[in-house]
Amino acid sequence: MKLKGAIFDVDGVIIDTAHIHHRSWETVLKKYGMKFTYADFKSKVDGLPRAKGAARILPRFTKEQIDHVFREKQKYFLIYLKKGRIKVFGSTVALIKKMKKRGIKLAMASSSRNAANILKKARLFKLFDIDAEGAFVKRGKPFPDLFLKAARRLKLKPESCVVFEDAQIGIEAALKAGMKCVGVKRDAKNKLKGADLIVGDLRELSIRKLESLFS
Repeated sequence: MKLKGAIFDVDGVIIDTAHIHHRSWETVLKKYGMKFTYADFKSKVDGLPRAKGAARILPRFTKEQIDHVFREKQKYFLIYLKKGRIKVFGSTVALIKKMKKRGIKLAMASSSRNAANILKKARLFKLFDIDAEGAFVKRGKPFPDLFLKAARRLKLKPESCVVFEDAQIGIEAALKAGMKCVGVKRDAKNKLKGADLIVGDLRELSIRKLESLFS
């Protein structure tokens, strides 16, 4: 099978807005007397669909209360995003552009509703052939649904695709989808396992090395 498609998680792989998401959650949860550290964000919320993340940090809240918290969190996220700068991982963008020149189809696949707008702000959205719109997938990671949806929209077989992920649940989802997976481990504390390759940064990769996964 030949490499024909590449599917990218967004936050932590292409851009870094984790600190903005954490600050937004921290601001809102403080109103409820809750302390919410960056470590809490990474272990309980980051990479998960909204409902699943909420269940972890707000187990006693009703759906109506959670919806209210989400609206508040989104309000602060947009405020902080407007004030701050989006960190872009240049090595990832460079690899994406090389893939595009080689005719490899490209998809962005994020569980966040903000991902597309952030990439548009960073002028990166047009690099992708499709947006898998992960926020609207019923079963989020670690289920494979998001990545399978991306492959369908790219009109490719799952086994011809490679996924780039920085979260363990994302790696598990990619493998369940029958795809190759590259784990991006930017933090030494982030204990990723199971991926076909694990790198600290995508500058460590070449298309030739990726294609060797499909040999």
